[in-house]
Amino acid sequence: MGPLATVDFMQKIIALTEASKDQEHLPMLVHNVPQIPDRSACILQGSEDPFPALLRGLRSLERGGAECVVIPCNTAHYWFEKLQKHAQIPMISILECVQSHIRKHQFKKVGVMATSATVSAVMYQQLIEDDGRACLTPDQEMQTLMMDAIYDIKAGRLEQGSQRMKVVFDDLIAQGAEAVILGCTEIPIGLADVVKTSPEQCIDATALLASACVEWYSCQEAREAA
Repeated sequence: MGPLATVDFMQKIIALTEASKDQEHLPMLVHNVPQIPDRSACILQGSEDPFPALLRGLRSLERGGAECVVIPCNTAHYWFEKLQKHAQIPMISILECVQSHIRKHQFKKVGVMATSATVSAVMYQQLIEDDGRACLTPDQEMQTLMMDAIYDIKAGRLEQGSQRMKVVFDDLIAQGAEAVILGCTEIPIGLADVVKTSPEQCIDATALLASACVEWYSCQEAREAA
């Protein structure tokens, strides 16, 4: 749904795949349709529902021969369970990937950087708090800055978006977050330098979803070879 985020997700799958030639990489079908109605606007303002367009995308991938579907958009996971009920093939949740990572590293206090809609829908907060961990979200001023930064990245204003995201990230760390969920697929693009220099403080939801895809495909290959 976000073109830059889609490319970032695909690059991460390629980088995470152990391959010595083209034929060893994962085959991917990509439904990259930026015209899907704005997910945040629907959740926050009741504007056009993106679910029919999301379902059309799912059906397109199924018809194309996909055997597993993922959505590299955090806010769209508001409709994940509804889509999953209509799916004829397995789906992998980006939220569950993040939850598994937090459990593995046993973080006690986690920050969330995401769209206002994702924050409003408490998708990540619920996962974190249900596990008995503390969750930090930006205050209203920081969240406004966060949204400005996300739309900067979508519009190609990478430097400005990166600077704004760094302010929000630093604020959450200053509040005591041991690690921060980069819970919008534009955020790892804006915070690419931070991910490189402080990987232990960054929970890159996009990278975790990509890793889950590689693992799923490897398991499928192993079963077929057995």
